[in-house]
Amino acid sequence: MIDFVFTNMILDRAHHLRTDQAWIAEQIAAGQARTVTVWRDKVLIRNAGSGEALIVEGASTLHDEASELVFLGMDGDTAYFAADISHLEEPFSAAIPGDGDFEDLRALAPSLEHGIASMLAHARALGYWHRTHQFCGVCGSPTESRKAGHERKCTNETCGKTHFPRTDPAVIMLVTHDDGSGPRALLAQNKRFPSGIRFSTVAGFVEPGETLEQAVAREVKEETGVDVTDVVYQASQPWPFPASIMLGFRARALTTEITIQDDELTDARWFTRDEVAELAARDGVLPPSKFSISRWLIDTWLDETAA
Repeated sequence: MIDFVFTNMILDRAHHLRTDQAWIAEQIAAGQARTVTVWRDKVLIRNAGSGEALIVEGASTLHDEASELVFLGMDGDTAYFAADISHLEEPFSAAIPGDGDFEDLRALAPSLEHGIASMLAHARALGYWHRTHQFCGVCGSPTESRKAGHERKCTNETCGKTHFPRTDPAVIMLVTHDDGSGPRALLAQNKRFPSGIRFSTVAGFVEPGETLEQAVAREVKEETGVDVTDVVYQASQPWPFPASIMLGFRARALTTEITIQDDELTDARWFTRDEVAELAARDGVLPPSKFSISRWLIDTWLDETAA
């Protein structure tokens, strides 16, 4: 069973309601909508370090102060919005409850219920997209928000280009091999890993004009010098840092000699199952459990019965 953060959206995105401006205005005016608040890529929580998201009810003043108000979807009869107040120097000048604080979603996510984390990821990603697409990439004219925050339209009538939220695909893969002495997994250390994390799976962005399988093989080769085959999709995870989706794969190594090819990795090694289990038992050596797809790929491999 897939069980990691950002993968269990609890809202019906209700695409058909995004163009109903009268309905959107009615939901806001009624004062019963609930609002996720984003300030400069941080999300609103109840008290610093509490690990509890603060979703504001009503919040007409907050809606008025938002630079962008995005309709996220429905939970039953309740409408949910995202309010981005990143334009404010001090976010607490908006209608933020007194027990509210802002925290980085990446640090907060492991402590959140997964459905709430998915909602916050949606809000954070759309807030980032709006802030970074204020101008048309075709003609440079200002853009304006449309469809309840899910499109931006160039205001230059000659251009009129419609822009949509970006999601950049990235592949993340667990490479394994078995030469007869037992299965081994390829784990690497990236210089950009958070403090304390020593080993994880290899990952990289998909380039234009290549399949996902080709991206897996290219990234593993570029970073470690290992050739792979039998690339098989496993699962995916939205990753709003700032706007990606991680596509998880398993692959079988054709070669085992490791040569670190670029300056992204500081280390890469083959580990037996026992060795990976030992790493997993130590705090902070592998990515946190149930947080990232990289750890899920590792744990899934650990749980397999050796052939």
